[in-house]
Amino acid sequence: MKAKQAIRKIIILGGGTAGWMAAAALANNPVFAAIELCLVESDNIGTIGVGEGSTPHLKRFMDNLGISEKDWMEQCHASYKTGIDFINWNGDGQQYFHPFYFQMDVKPAEVFFINANARRRGHGNAVKPDAFFSSGVLAKHNLSPRPNKTLPCTNEYGYHFDATELANYLKDYACQRGVRQIIADVVEVSTSQHQQIETLILANGERLSADFFIDASGFSAKLIHKALGVPFQSFADELLNDSAVTVPVPVPVPVPVPVPALMDSTQTQQAKYHTRATALSAGWLWQIPLTHRLGNGYVYSSRHLSANAAAKELLHSVNLPESTQVRFLKLRVGVSDKAWHNNVLAIGLAQSFIEPLEATSIMMTQFTLEKFMSLFERYQLNKQAETLSRQTLNQAVMQLVLGIKDYIQAHYVTSQRSEAYWVAARKVAISQRLTQLLKAWYQGDDFDLLLYQYDQQLAYFRPSWYALLAGMDYRDPKLKRPFEPISAEITAQAISYCQTLVDQYFQPKYS
Repeated sequence: MKAKQAIRKIIILGGGTAGWMAAAALANNPVFAAIELCLVESDNIGTIGVGEGSTPHLKRFMDNLGISEKDWMEQCHASYKTGIDFINWNGDGQQYFHPFYFQMDVKPAEVFFINANARRRGHGNAVKPDAFFSSGVLAKHNLSPRPNKTLPCTNEYGYHFDATELANYLKDYACQRGVRQIIADVVEVSTSQHQQIETLILANGERLSADFFIDASGFSAKLIHKALGVPFQSFADELLNDSAVTVPVPVPVPVPVPVPALMDSTQTQQAKYHTRATALSAGWLWQIPLTHRLGNGYVYSSRHLSANAAAKELLHSVNLPESTQVRFLKLRVGVSDKAWHNNVLAIGLAQSFIEPLEATSIMMTQFTLEKFMSLFERYQLNKQAETLSRQTLNQAVMQLVLGIKDYIQAHYVTSQRSEAYWVAARKVAISQRLTQLLKAWYQGDDFDLLLYQYDQQLAYFRPSWYALLAGMDYRDPKLKRPFEPISAEITAQAISYCQTLVDQYFQPKYS
């Protein structure tokens, strides 16, 4: 089959974290060495800034760029992240930790899994993941996940960072490698009769043409939705949070965390190396520790709470006066039916957004870019390869998005809180897959078999599902099914093992 005309120029529309991640990744990839790369961004549009936490995948992205962790973290006021502390999600003042899992945790984690299975079948007390994973112990002691001596395996950790500074850092990286930056407003987009983007028309009348475009224009999705008309699949009826109100607090000013009466007093300490997600009346409060400030944001449903009431609840929760200036955001929760259509690839908020709860937005951008780069050479071969490449990426992106949605929804539909918002959040439509997973857990059935059957479709794996469902103590309190619990001695040994690992490898040198 005849080869396609080679792509000579790619334009990225939109800066921010997603746009500059794309520019940096492509500029660093030898496959794109002969292709002109250009990024167009407006100085009238700021970074949304809700993506200030990451999963462990970001480390691989920065390592692949050859960027020193110390260098980018210092410039971006970044801190290490061991996981997420979920506080008061059942309205009972309790908390549980969603840890990052790595090889050294395998044995104690199995003890946790057995105890969690015993509990849901009517045996033993509630069991939390916190003490059975190294990162949970690190969080309890406010210690960095960076070891003080060489580990026998690679540990897993994420980051907290200033999103604006991360975009600026990646911009410098990309521009030093030949990416051309144009600061301008795009006022019109012209397309061909075959629904290919041809030209971006700027406010000054200049016309920019390219062979391929990456849409990083945020929630506006100027290319994938407005110009090409690709439908957007809203999740508004499945994930209720559509708004956020934020307020940063400079450090070292201590900001007490809202602490229900039943909560362990150690939770009053300001977190240094983990995110906090505290349930409130109509959503939840994030608290993200950076080196120069503590980021606070209330993600909520505007159907259940007004903007002014949300701001008041946020400020009260972090002990700030009601006169404190806050920032309001509207969130578009859902996914584009296609991430890649014709000559446009949508990334970041232009492609999908499933609220900030598990910090998946940057991970989705990274996943899409890595998939695109792996398919690009094949895409250029011929029309058949072009079609197959788009289908492959679109299927992979949609599968990951829907897998993330299932996991995020599970936080809400398992909650026992009684406010109107939480009652409504429990009643939303969920996928057949999530229905089966929750039913199996609740009824004491073989949950692991179901995880195995759905393995390729799930964004989160066994440790995360167990952390969530055991952490929420989701179970039928009347259920009593045969199960042989593990001995108290073995449980104590597993907890002691994790503490010993932390004592041996993670000392307060980095704290």
